[in-house]
Amino acid sequence: MYKLTIALLTLLAAAPLMAQRRIELLIDAEGARRTGHNESFTPGFRFDPEFGTGGGAGIGLNFFITDRVSIETKAAALESNLRVRIVGTDFIATANLGHAQIFPISAVLQWHLSEHGTIRPYLGAGVAHVILHDVNRSVGPSASGIHFKDPTGFVVDGGLEFNLSKRFGIYGDARYIPVETKSTATFVPTTSAVQMNVRPLIVSAGIAWRF
Repeated sequence: MYKLTIALLTLLAAAPLMAQRRIELLIDAEGARRTGHNESFTPGFRFDPEFGTGGGAGIGLNFFITDRVSIETKAAALESNLRVRIVGTDFIATANLGHAQIFPISAVLQWHLSEHGTIRPYLGAGVAHVILHDVNRSVGPSASGIHFKDPTGFVVDGGLEFNLSKRFGIYGDARYIPVETKSTATFVPTTSAVQMNVRPLIVSAGIAWRF
């Protein structure tokens, strides 16, 4: 899946050569909620990371190949509250690690249901790579940080664009990753690790500038 992401991003690099209609610059505010769960814990101390609802900002480009078909690439910087539940043989504790940084990068092929008009709904599908920034803070008495393996997965997308003028518009968008490769959280310097599903639901609202 990661190689597919790279291939699509390479295609997007050539998209301006194909885009004869227009290009949109997208800037938005985003909120994210994790919908996946943790599984496959290693024996011994159980470290169970939990991501809260977070938010941030995103930027992207949408290349229109035709009036109905476009290729959108977007990157965002988000923060989410991170807690780790520590389960031992005879105790349960919780460590609040503050805000974790999350960077989703997506490439989506979109189909716009109408060619013209003030309101233009669209649907899309593509791939997304989610970068989970390593956390170098104490996790209870034994672990000093968390190393994440970044997941990649299939993303579905949908939204509405409202045209305010020939140059400007506003839009609302929702992206969801229903299927993804496994992410691994490793707690250093222990041997403990956990397989986790991230599966974020990302909702955004912003402005589009056409040129």
